[in-house]
Formats: sequence, C-alpha cells, structure tokens
Amino acid sequence: MKLYATFPDNLADWAQRQPIFFTGSASTHGRHVNVSPKGMTDTHFAVLSPSRCAYIDRTGSGCETIAHAYENGRLCLLFVSFGTTPRILRVFCRSTVVEWDRPSFPDLVRTIAKGRRHAFDGARAVIVCHVWQVQTSCGFAVPRVKKLLYAGPDDDDDDDDDDDDDDDDDDDDDDDDNDDVDGKHHGPSSSSSPSPSPSRRGHDASGHKLDELAVFESRPTLDRFSKLKVRDNEMVEYQAQHNAASLDGLPGLRAARREAGQVLWVGDVGARLRRIASEPEAVAVGFLLALLLYLMSLGLPLVFWQR
Repeated sequence: MKLYATFPDNLADWAQRQPIFFTGSASTHGRHVNVSPKGMTDTHFAVLSPSRCAYIDRTGSGCETIAHAYENGRLCLLFVSFGTTPRILRVFCRSTVVEWDRPSFPDLVRTIAKGRRHAFDGARAVIVCHVWQVQTSCGFAVPRVKKLLYAGPDDDDDDDDDDDDDDDDDDDDDDDDNDDVDGKHHGPSSSSSPSPSPSRRGHDASGHKLDELAVFESRPTLDRFSKLKVRDNEMVEYQAQHNAASLDGLPGLRAARREAGQVLWVGDVGARLRRIASEPEAVAVGFLLALLLYLMSLGLPLVFWQR
C-alpha cells in the first residue's frame, strides 16, 4: 500500500482511462452507506489538478451522493484494474456540488468532457472532489478480463501478478500493462459501436496493440433515457420526484427541491435540527457545560465580594 497527499500524474492518467469507477459516501447519522458505479470516464471524469478532480453526475432514480455531499462532503472514489497488472486506487475527497443551474456548470462540463461534448442531456450536477489523500493497494483478489478476449493467440502472457503476494508496491510502476507502447489509449468507446474483434489477433484496424479496455463499451441506455425525458419536457419533473431527498431523508438536489415546491431554508434547518437530535450525548455535554459556566459566573462575583 502507498499513500499520496495529491494525485500523482501517472495514477491520474491511469484513472481517467478506466471503464468504470465507484463512489462511496454516507450520511453522518443515517443507516445507509451508498456505493454507486460510474462509467463513461472518457467524457464524464477528469483530474483537474493534483488536488482536484470532478465528474459529471447524470440524472438517475436517486441522489445519495449529492445529499451526502451537501451534508458532510465525505466521498471516496474507487478505481480497479481489469488487466494483468493488479491495482486498487482510492481517492479520498471532500466533495462539493455544482448544480446544472449554476453559472459555472457549463464550463465545468466542457472541461471534464475534454472537448468531446459541450453538454449532456440530463446532467444534473458536477461533483467536484477536493483530494486530500490517494491510496493504492494490490488488488490481487480482483478478477481480470480474459486475455484471449483482446489479445492474439500468439501474444506472450506476460502475467506479472503471479506469486507476487509479498509485494504490493508493483502497482505504481510507470510501465503499466494498461499503457500501449505508443502511449495512445484504445479503451472503451463512448459510442455504441462494437469493440474491435479478437480475430484481429490482438490489434485494432490501425495496427495498435489492444489491451483489456478494448472489451468494454459504454451502454447507450442513459443517453436514450435522458434524450427522451428532455424531448418530452419531463426531466425537471422526474428530478423533482426522485432527486429531492436521499433514502435517509436528507435534502437532495436543490433545483429538484425548488421544483417540488419546497422552501429550501426550511428543509435545511429541519435537516440540521435532525442532525443535532441524533447526537444526544453531545447535546447533553453541551448543556452541562453551559450550566457549569452559568453557575461559575454566579459564584465569581460572590467570591470577589467576600474578599
């Protein structure tokens, strides 16, 4: 295991090429712990600086991460390797939410999409992650893609994770098996076109050697769903129905709450009071300290008067 205070360049580049990552968050006192899978990293995730990354959050049937970001900001991003070189990458962050109706939202989307797209149907927010620690670990127990699915039958199986269970620092080498020799990325496509066929004997039509990312493709369902909702002017109503609160009742997407007719400050105050009520020991200690200070304040003038 290795720890970093910021995002190293080689790990940032590797993370942005993975077909899937996961977000983990939880409320301060709620019962639910939320883990969500995310895809389309080529257009929806970007490392903006060594201490900041962000991803585009599309409209879905829940809003756990957004609600948790508003309440406490704790967030962990998880990336895993599906190739011959094992790796688990965790990014520990404090998260903030930039909703779709904020002035900075369009520029953030364009930056994260790296010029490939200027807008996405149903994009409800950008989750900005302020990185305070990055961790890598071995990932020996994580399954990998079968090499014959993307490599030619004559390719050497240079599997460097066999019998390496006493060394978990190999995951930070710059010559990762996920990098092509020409430095180009031949990973998952954001289109629905089929991936290159294994019959090409491990190379794509341009002659570039394929890696395990070539067997992934982005699912078109989200784009179709969002396009239909936007076309029928139903997206905002859908957000109001499904994104106004988390499973634990925390306030969710602010735009959705307004559309649902909520008064934002009332909901925020109510959530704050419920949070305080969930900490009875802290409330009791605070009350006792206040009482003690009050009694001391009454006693001090008497002491000085007696002197």
